[in-house]
Amino acid sequence: MSHKTLSKLLLIAGIIACIGGCTVFFLYAPMMAHECAEIYPELSHFALPLLLYIWVIAAMYILAVALYMRISLRLGKNQSFCSKNADDLRSIALFLCAAAVLWFLLIFLTGWVGLDIGPAVLLFLLASMATLAVALVAYVLSRLVRRAAALQAENDLTI
Repeated sequence: MSHKTLSKLLLIAGIIACIGGCTVFFLYAPMMAHECAEIYPELSHFALPLLLYIWVIAAMYILAVALYMRISLRLGKNQSFCSKNADDLRSIALFLCAAAVLWFLLIFLTGWVGLDIGPAVLLFLLASMATLAVALVAYVLSRLVRRAAALQAENDLTI
């Protein structure tokens, strides 16, 4: 498969991730916040702050996907192993670590303010763990790409 084909496939995957993420964060989350405010009117004043908090987490994902798309475009230009990709992968790892911590803190914040979120605790915990796992993969890949870029630069000098 050519670099351009791989790049296009990765870009399609990024677009699918964006559509899914935007649906969850910007359609489903506000719907749930509104529904919870109707069911528990005494806690409705927490709906907007929690929604804003969720949108901060969404921003971390959006930034990570934007960097992912940039890496995908570089792959199409046959720039697989370059320091820019290693830097972007490291940044992706940092954004995703921040999102994982924010998901985990959400469990404690909701409990602290007295919201009984029930099964959502499991959802937030799974989101935190999955995000952290992807962050670790991105960090390891950043180290491997940096090493490959150094080897490629060394190889280019010997030719």
